[in-house]
Amino acid sequence: MNMQAIVITNLIGCAMLIILLISSYLVRQRKTLSDKLFTSMIVMTGFACMVETLTFFCDGKSFFGAGAIIMLGNTYLYSTNMCVSALWCIYTVLKLYQNTERIKKYYRIICIPAVIMIIIIIINLKGRFLFTIDENNSYKRRPLIYALYGVTAFYLVFTVFLRYRYKIRCGRVKFFPIWMLLAPPIIGTLIQIFNYGVSLAWTSVALGLVGIHMALQNEHSYIDPLTRLYNRNYLDYALAVISGKSTCTAGLMIDLDYFKSINDKYGHSVGDEALIDAALIIQSSVPEKADAIRFAGDEFIVIIHNSSEEEINETAENIKRAVKDFNENGQKSISFHFQ
Repeated sequence: MNMQAIVITNLIGCAMLIILLISSYLVRQRKTLSDKLFTSMIVMTGFACMVETLTFFCDGKSFFGAGAIIMLGNTYLYSTNMCVSALWCIYTVLKLYQNTERIKKYYRIICIPAVIMIIIIIINLKGRFLFTIDENNSYKRRPLIYALYGVTAFYLVFTVFLRYRYKIRCGRVKFFPIWMLLAPPIIGTLIQIFNYGVSLAWTSVALGLVGIHMALQNEHSYIDPLTRLYNRNYLDYALAVISGKSTCTAGLMIDLDYFKSINDKYGHSVGDEALIDAALIIQSSVPEKADAIRFAGDEFIVIIHNSSEEEINETAENIKRAVKDFNENGQKSISFHFQ
């Protein structure tokens, strides 16, 4: 075990997270649920980097309390692993759908595996069936410890499934590349699982959080915060790119009729929900190579790259069918009329 390398690695992880926390504080709205979840993951990961360093330092030492520090420290690390995994899953749902009601409906189900495993981890303080400390104060894994890694893997795979299902239903998401968070922890954890004494797991989580944060900064510039469609900044960027190409690009201008009457009759909160629903209808109806943009107020633009007249007409018909299905579904008190 190279203690110097472990200390340096985890110090780098803590330094990245401190910088990330400061940056997050400066650019994010701290009262939003997604920001609170992201901040919670940053803080827990930072403490994990410090605790892991302490447990490695105490491993094999004979001073008073070393065994207790190792036992309690690893209990914290494995419990935090479950918490961060569950929070990441909830955060993914929230970032994709921007719907707190969906979170309220499903977060208990999402958290069940993590809560069960945390209870088992706490019981392990007495039972010692996951990991134990021998007479030399050395940490030893038990075979059942891999059940914890299995639950973590379940959460990671589930977020990939959520992202894939969202892509099928609503189209691609450019500014939420979940592999930027998943890849570093997967690589770091696998190395640490098979090479005890190497400390990469939590630093790699920190690296993944930094990657996601950097990617999401583009979202603040190019994504409309309400509808999650592209905004006029992105439209200007897209038009500049299009002007330099010789390929055929077409656009559809869509106006949400009677939107003012929705605001007047139901209030602006229902009006916001109507815009979100309209955006989902448009996003789910356009081809993957198209960009859906909120131009202003209740006006939307769809840019279809490398398009043909047949594709343009088909996209327009898809949107009309989706609007008709939404109105006939009757789950909302409003109906849409696109022009």
